[in-house]
Amino acid sequence: MSLFSPRTYSTDWELLVIDKLERCVGSDKLIGFAGVLTAELGLPVHDDWNALEIALGVNTSFEQFWSRLRAVTDRAVQLVREYDLELFPAGAHPIEPMYNGSHIHVGTVHDEAAVINLQNRMMRYAPVFAAIAANSPVAHGNAGEFKSYRVRDTAWDAACPGEWRDPHLAQPDWGRDTQSKIYGSPTMEVRIMDCASSRRLLAEIATFTAAYVHHCGEESGQVEPSPEVYKEYLTNRWSAAKWGLQATFHWNGKPRPVVEIIEEMLQECAAELAVLGADRSQLGVLNAMLDKRICQADMVLDLSRRYPDPWLLASAHSKVVRNWEAFEEYLESADPLEPVDAPDEEAIIAEHLRFIGEGTHFYWLRAAMWYPAPVTDEILERLVKEQRIRREVSERSGILLHRIG
Repeated sequence: MSLFSPRTYSTDWELLVIDKLERCVGSDKLIGFAGVLTAELGLPVHDDWNALEIALGVNTSFEQFWSRLRAVTDRAVQLVREYDLELFPAGAHPIEPMYNGSHIHVGTVHDEAAVINLQNRMMRYAPVFAAIAANSPVAHGNAGEFKSYRVRDTAWDAACPGEWRDPHLAQPDWGRDTQSKIYGSPTMEVRIMDCASSRRLLAEIATFTAAYVHHCGEESGQVEPSPEVYKEYLTNRWSAAKWGLQATFHWNGKPRPVVEIIEEMLQECAAELAVLGADRSQLGVLNAMLDKRICQADMVLDLSRRYPDPWLLASAHSKVVRNWEAFEEYLESADPLEPVDAPDEEAIIAEHLRFIGEGTHFYWLRAAMWYPAPVTDEILERLVKEQRIRREVSERSGILLHRIG
């Protein structure tokens, strides 16, 4: 028996609005734009920090979602241009602080305990969606080491790694990769995805995500927590942020390219896609991405090599994505990328060591891959034992770490 009835879905799509100097406009203008779009189109458009949050209401089919998405973006572009402004759909601005996402709401469900169990079940799949949607490879002075700095940095605590939850011991939660959203709307929310620059890709990702969540909603019962599975999920989350669709995940204890996992997931949810009025042949952008292991971040990275200055990059990138099909055109001409090996233990150690400088507080190690305390402590002890770092206990600051060499 399905957990979801009727089967519905939507998105909260966070879009920057910028002026002629690539600066994000403030909430005074965004609130006005949101009000006009809501009044004219009957959709719950809002503002969120320095972004316009496009919500598409309740959708029951791919065609309905795609039609609404085109209508609201066409009108939004026209509206902001009346004030010499532009939409800038990107996971991050090279300079401005906001990270932007494409949150997917999947409904309709009213049983919160069942959704908490589903949240546990969906946790391992969250990095898969992150790999598809990676679109923030330049952010806040960082460039090129990750394809999603937004996922790496947990979107400033708005898309944090999930935790195993027992419905009998759980309080309302917010800001996780996947979560129950019943306190706000009768949905489960998948928050991990970066903002899409291609509106067609957003429609495809949203429909695939909804179909797969609906598929997993056919199962019942509580998923038992496992430290090994939880570490695997967090490692894959890091790999998705680092490599996008080039990533190889640790999957059931073995290395497996993420594109293979996605292919399997698409097969598993074919029936649920059909309920939403879609099939694999309609997911043309996603199919091409899987064939070439290319995500939106790869287009931004190519631009950043031509425009290393962050303000010049913001100008070039914002102009490119004014064409809603810019990514599709890039994807058609780009060469396929090769898969990258799953991180071994030495790569994991090296990532943690990278966070240590002179007098680094030990807790910063947690931000390397967001491992829980026992795993991070084990890595810390190994680094001390191998004399790669020195540990100092300070009465004022606690435990400080110093890198050796």
